[in-house]
Amino acid sequence: MRKHILAAALSLASISAMAQNREAVEVPPGALDRADVEFLQTADTANIDQLTFGKRVIGRKRTGVRSLAENVVSSHQKADDALRLLAAAKHVELDHRMSARASNEADDLIRKDVNADRMYIEDVVRDGNDLIALYQRARENSEDPDIRAFADQMLPALESNTRQAGDLLSRIDPSVR
Repeated sequence: MRKHILAAALSLASISAMAQNREAVEVPPGALDRADVEFLQTADTANIDQLTFGKRVIGRKRTGVRSLAENVVSSHQKADDALRLLAAAKHVELDHRMSARASNEADDLIRKDVNADRMYIEDVVRDGNDLIALYQRARENSEDPDIRAFADQMLPALESNTRQAGDLLSRIDPSVR
């Protein structure tokens, strides 16, 4: 658990440092590669999804789930701040709204008749794996050095959150490995 918290803290510090110490190079409107525009927009939606899910779960009593939610919210808030600055420099408009899927799932997290803790953990694992793949592609394939740097800075926090969720899931259900 301490490893996860330390990894998340280091990741957050590096994302924060990137946002504060390094300004993204501005590009003319419309000059950014379409794949990079789509990455920024997808990352924006994913941040809002994860922030919404995490905030719905933070008030829960189960310490492990609450700790996971706090880590997810913290890392995605830092990423959201850095992403807004990056998108502005690249002249990319962000919707800053939840995905349709997340909008439907978010309400389930506050229902009393479902195992919301398990649902949240499973969502973090599923979404975390998808986000890791998205950010790895951006890091490896983007032609924009600022986008590659942002993706590289965010990956450790995504990996840490996903690993923490996977560990919690395997404790809840040992058959899940």
